[in-house]
Amino acid sequence: MKRTPRRAAIGAALVMSTSACGGSDAASSERPVPVADTCRVQLGPRSNALDPGVPAPVPAPSSRPSRLVTHVELQLASLAKELEAKVPARLAEERNRGIGVGGHLRYVVDRGPFSVAVEGDSLVVRTDVRSRAEACRGSSCYASCEPQGTATATVPLRLTPDYRFAPSRVSFAFTRGCVIRALGGMLKIDVTPTIEGELAPSLRRVEQEIDGKLPQLRPQAERLWAEIGKTRTLPLGRCIVTNPRGIVQGPVSGTASALRVRFGLVAYPELRARCGDAGAARPLPPLAQDPKLPAEDDLVLALVAPLTTAAAGLETADPFDAGGARARIARAVAVPAGALAQLDLGLRGEACGDLGVRALFGWTDDGRSLRLASPTFPTGERERAASASLAPDVFVRSLSEVRIPPPLAPESLKELVPAIASSMSDPSVDVSAKVSGVKPLDVVLRGEDLAASVLVRGSVELKPR
Repeated sequence: MKRTPRRAAIGAALVMSTSACGGSDAASSERPVPVADTCRVQLGPRSNALDPGVPAPVPAPSSRPSRLVTHVELQLASLAKELEAKVPARLAEERNRGIGVGGHLRYVVDRGPFSVAVEGDSLVVRTDVRSRAEACRGSSCYASCEPQGTATATVPLRLTPDYRFAPSRVSFAFTRGCVIRALGGMLKIDVTPTIEGELAPSLRRVEQEIDGKLPQLRPQAERLWAEIGKTRTLPLGRCIVTNPRGIVQGPVSGTASALRVRFGLVAYPELRARCGDAGAARPLPPLAQDPKLPAEDDLVLALVAPLTTAAAGLETADPFDAGGARARIARAVAVPAGALAQLDLGLRGEACGDLGVRALFGWTDDGRSLRLASPTFPTGERERAASASLAPDVFVRSLSEVRIPPPLAPESLKELVPAIASSMSDPSVDVSAKVSGVKPLDVVLRGEDLAASVLVRGSVELKPR
């Protein structure tokens, strides 16, 4: 199958990350001196199979907040043009409204062009309104005035929990009223309320037109939520599962031409070495609000690979002090025991034979490799090591310093995440991402898999093309 440039970029990033994890210390150009298989120390045979012991409880998933901040840009320039095409320039007209002894009133009310702005958490649409009113008797008019005002439509940009815009509200305020003098100035007639009342139906129409132009976000949110929940395959047989949990709306800003809305996707994504079922689809949850949502946030990303892969990584590790004799791990078999991994290690070098340990996994201090944390001996294994003249405490201390390649080099995420985001662009939307920091978090066993989690700090940008 022909690879697109976007898939090629993802593949290149994955290849880079895989090669970066190829050795026990990729940063070092000096390799330890190989150890010859003298087997001067020989571990005796086991009398019984390794005791699996009492399984430790499986740790609960990380409760740390995990949000992917997404900046969405929406164009506003067309809204004003569409309103001007739909709302007549003449809002009201009257030819013969009686005003008692003053005769009758005639007037016209016209609007100016619409302007659009974002003010606080609202979209504001304004138009200047100008009018000319005349007081007449018969066919002769004896007085006139030109009231002016501003019609303002306000649309709350804080969406409702069901992902909808609240209805717009249009208000009108005179900046200059209209008072006509009749009967030689003895009678003053304020025609401002009359004109304002006549404007009410036109203002309701403006509300309806604005509401009709606002996008229907609920269907889009449901489609996006369904897409987010799918497993996405990546090059080299890997895949990413997002595990979405919720959506949060953050601050709103904008200019006369574009609206920028910040959203946070609450999710616990996994980059898996082997694809599996993403689980049952979750219904779209109600939209939450966080006006203080930061411009970027920490996302908990789990790098998931079979436990056997970590065991195989031990077989490529450098020789270490096995407690009085240098040895390397020629064979490693790992099985889960709750939160612990039980490993049967086949040693070669100055010390030879099989020795079992039980350990947690963790990140090294530099965050580039994995290691065995707090290794201990299963029942009978400490005694076997001691009887072969090995120092058991030195063995487990040295073993905890052995570096194991992680499923993916954390630093490679700075290039891999933007490559994945770019691959999601389409002819209508440009998708980009930036990663400002990556920090290892924790490592847990999940059945037959090892999940090494990292905190990825950054954001995603969505712009219409």
